[in-house]
Amino acid sequence: MSYHDLSECTLTQDERVAEKDRIIGRLAGIQDELTPKEKEFVTKMHDYNWVSVKQLFWLRDINDKY
Repeated sequence: MSYHDLSECTLTQDERVAEKDRIIGRLAGIQDELTPKEKEFVTKMHDYNWVSVKQLFWLRDINDKY
């Protein structure tokens, strides 16, 4: 799997949180397909109000995978 370049994110913190919420909403319907590590990460991220660029890009990679 290829990973996103961390230097290419220009989103604000609010935009990253909004994107995180959209991705997690989509992944909630396919929780059974996620690996245990992915499922744990997505579950933890659900309640976060702050998202780093690295966390967002990992969510994007999981989203792209499924």
